[in-house]
Amino acid sequence: MAKIAVMGSAFNPPSLGHKDVIRQALKQCDEVWLVPSFRHAWGKSMAPYEQRCQMVAAFIHDLNDPRIRLCAIEHEIAGEAPVYSYDLLFALQQRIQPEDTLYLLIGPDNAAAFDRFHRADEIKKQWPLMVVKERVPVRSTTIRHAIQQHHSIQGMTTPSVVDFLSHTPLYSEVS
Repeated sequence: MAKIAVMGSAFNPPSLGHKDVIRQALKQCDEVWLVPSFRHAWGKSMAPYEQRCQMVAAFIHDLNDPRIRLCAIEHEIAGEAPVYSYDLLFALQQRIQPEDTLYLLIGPDNAAAFDRFHRADEIKKQWPLMVVKERVPVRSTTIRHAIQQHHSIQGMTTPSVVDFLSHTPLYSEVS
């Protein structure tokens, strides 16, 4: 019986805030699956999906924990509409063992707005929520802003993501 925390996020790019969320989740579950958004439910503008998946893979490499894995699935279940948490969890439920349990991993900002989630009541009935604290206030927005201002992003994300972003100018234009 595995307890699997599912963390959907833009990962635009992954940050040390994400790392802390993962570390908190691993104290309560067996695995954490990182799911980059293909088409964000709330219309966020994001770097290309393939490059965000590459950054998540680099991020996981740096975290060096076999319990953390990239689950790039949203492109398979996306239609013209955004991929909602309910749709993601439903698709993942079909791919796990019946005795395993999926948890929707969210932070305090999403917990406070959870009633706005598509099919929020159904999610709560079918899958437990795992709400973690925001203890490391480094967000993707902070990293993107630092890049646009030509500041170092060392200490905001992992070394492989820093290296990836130094060779891939995803966020150099001010948006």
